[in-house]
Amino acid sequence: MKITGTFIDEISHDIPHQNWGREEWDRDFAYMKAVGIDTVIMIRSGYRRFITYPSAYLQNNLGCYEPPVDLVEMFLQLAEKHGLKFYFGLYDSGKYWDTGDMQHEIDANRYVIDEVWSRYGHYSSFAGWYLSMEISRKTKGAAAAFRILGEQCKGVSGNLPTFISPWIDAKKP
Repeated sequence: MKITGTFIDEISHDIPHQNWGREEWDRDFAYMKAVGIDTVIMIRSGYRRFITYPSAYLQNNLGCYEPPVDLVEMFLQLAEKHGLKFYFGLYDSGKYWDTGDMQHEIDANRYVIDEVWSRYGHYSSFAGWYLSMEISRKTKGAAAAFRILGEQCKGVSGNLPTFISPWIDAKKP
C-alpha cells in the first residue's frame, strides 16, 4: 500500500519537532514529494499559548504568544512550490484535555476558521481542514463540536474536504 499523505508537526506538545527554518522545511517538502507524498496535514495550528501564525484573535483574547515565524504561510507556500495539498489543523486550547468539555474548542475555533480562511484561503495549496481534537468516551459534546466546526470549515471554504482526528481514546487507554 502506497502512503500519499503525512502529518507535519507545528510547535509540538508531545511529539518531537524540529526547529527548522525555511531551507530545512523546503528540503523536507521536496523529499516528501520525491517519495510520492501529495498531501500534508498540519497536526494543529496551536496548542495552549503557542501558535503557528500571528492570530489577532488568539493573541488578544486567549493570551497566546506571537509566533516568530508564520509557519502556516510558509507551509502553504512550500506546498504550492512542490505541488502538495495542505490541510489546516485547527487550534487546540488544551482546555478540553483539562475539563473534558469541547465548548472551549468550539468558541476559539469559530474565530480561527474565519481568520485563517480570510488570511490564507487564496493559496491554491489550501486543500481542506483537519479537526484535530482527540476525543474519548468522556469528552462532552464531541459529536456536536465536530459537526459545528466541520460545517463552518466547509461553509467558508466552498465545501473543501474536512477530516477529523483518527485518535479515539479506548476503554483501557
